[in-house]
Amino acid sequence: MSSEGNATRFLVLGGFLGAGKTTLAVNLARVLREAHDKSVAIITNDQGDVLVDTEFTKDAGFDVKEVLGGCFCAKFDDFVCNARTLVDMGRPDIIIAEPIGTSTNILASVVTPLRTLYPDEFSVAPLTVVVDCVRAQDILRENKERTQESVDLIPAHQIREAEMVVLSKADRVDDATLKEIMDAIGAILPGTEIVPTSSMDLRNIDRITGMLLSDRRSEKLPSPESNRGFAFEKAKLGWYSSTFLVTPQDPVDMYVMITDIMKMVAKEYGPKSVAHVKVIVSSEEAAAKMSLVEESMQVDGIYGSRYLSGPGKMVLNARVISPPRHLQEVMRSITDHVAQEHKLSLDRESESCFSPQPESPSHFFFE
Repeated sequence: MSSEGNATRFLVLGGFLGAGKTTLAVNLARVLREAHDKSVAIITNDQGDVLVDTEFTKDAGFDVKEVLGGCFCAKFDDFVCNARTLVDMGRPDIIIAEPIGTSTNILASVVTPLRTLYPDEFSVAPLTVVVDCVRAQDILRENKERTQESVDLIPAHQIREAEMVVLSKADRVDDATLKEIMDAIGAILPGTEIVPTSSMDLRNIDRITGMLLSDRRSEKLPSPESNRGFAFEKAKLGWYSSTFLVTPQDPVDMYVMITDIMKMVAKEYGPKSVAHVKVIVSSEEAAAKMSLVEESMQVDGIYGSRYLSGPGKMVLNARVISPPRHLQEVMRSITDHVAQEHKLSLDRESESCFSPQPESPSHFFFE
């Protein structure tokens, strides 16, 4: 383990489903490695047992560990064990940990216990929360009409916990909108650093890496909030995960194949019900990852050719406002259709579908 004065730098990167946490984590890791000669490892997290983000991070060339079956807060000992394993494996300069997008009270149940119980092992950076610019105005709007599709108590709470806010997808809003968002968050968190960025042009990425390379540490005192409203929002969501062995008859355009999946999910549920859908298809020669948030689809990464010409693997995660049983039926129908349309075999290796349960933190530190 690291001795005092040689603690591993540790960043907890929070934010709601689809905010762009994994993409930002990988981009930060690349910049830190290529521009600053720093080694970075990543810890991913999910309620289920199969995670697109883990595959994406591995394909990007970084050491990764995962905490599955519950939030970091409910599996804090596993979380610390994974961090220690990464240190033992390669002694990374920096570990970036990405909690589940519906996680709440992270400051009280993860960040503060980590900085309090393990100060000699980990130098915990300020809790950084990623906020999707496209969703931000709706999340921050006061006196809005709440509907069955409303899930905004959780992301609004996540913003209030932040010690640094990163506004992702800043390229997709105009300057006036961006200023409105920054002003609204600034009113909630006076004096807190707010950093607009984009995976398209990596604007201001140096401000985030600068914080990580500094000696700034998490200091904010947690003020936990009632879990009742959060639990109600989580119960609205269906959480679907599956893995497939993919065998094409002829070379298949992975971009078109994944786009077809996304279009069918969007058509079935409508934008307000789609919290986050992620798909990665990979083989030894190529990989493609794409995501869908509400009605917005984006390519998160393509490695090698965009064509799958031999056996590969597909991992699919869908977080949708839907009863789990219906979501499972829809996803099975969609994957069956895609297999037929693209003349390929999709052999399901694993599948799970459920609504996430309220967390029971193993540690809870608050003022």
